[in-house]
Amino acid sequence: MKYINILIWCAALGVASNVAALDVFPTFEKYQILYAIPTNTPGCLSDPKYLVGTNLIYKLNGQIFSNPIEGHIQTIAEGFSGNTDETSPWKTLTEVLAAYQHGSPENETRAFYDDTSTNFLKMVYGNDQMKARYQTMTGSITGMQAVMGFDYSGAYLAEVKLEYKNGSHVVMPYYFVLNANSYKLCAFQDTNTSPMFTNIGLYLNK
Repeated sequence: MKYINILIWCAALGVASNVAALDVFPTFEKYQILYAIPTNTPGCLSDPKYLVGTNLIYKLNGQIFSNPIEGHIQTIAEGFSGNTDETSPWKTLTEVLAAYQHGSPENETRAFYDDTSTNFLKMVYGNDQMKARYQTMTGSITGMQAVMGFDYSGAYLAEVKLEYKNGSHVVMPYYFVLNANSYKLCAFQDTNTSPMFTNIGLYLNK
């Protein structure tokens, strides 16, 4: 009987391991969002076009994750295989986090950026000092959580909560462009004259 129980226990562990090894990504969808930001948010920029009472109301096409579990980005330790078909920003972001955890080698980093990001990549890997600084910065990131994402200035702007080894966190923007059927990171330059981007970032980090 003891041997049978041990076999059952081992089999259960095997099943659990297989389940844990599955790639899991946040759901990617788009819908209309009315996003309200109080004008008394510290640092909030004036944006009269979107002012309604004491709030700035922005109409977005994207998604918001209502809890950390829905927006959780899987790590290598949690079973991520290391590769995706990049058919959503969240899949590509999972590859980005894996590259960070591999030490941000140049070949992996270049693979998830688009062709317009050449100058940015040259800057990052152009000399040993910049490369070391970038790898130290990204290597301190232990986890990611997608907070929201929306179409913005011809790209898809993802607001992502970064978690660091020292226990701190910050919400940072990641920009994606759809290249054929793949979402690639891009070194985005904001050409939108609206303060919306700044105000949303301030509100998420308040």
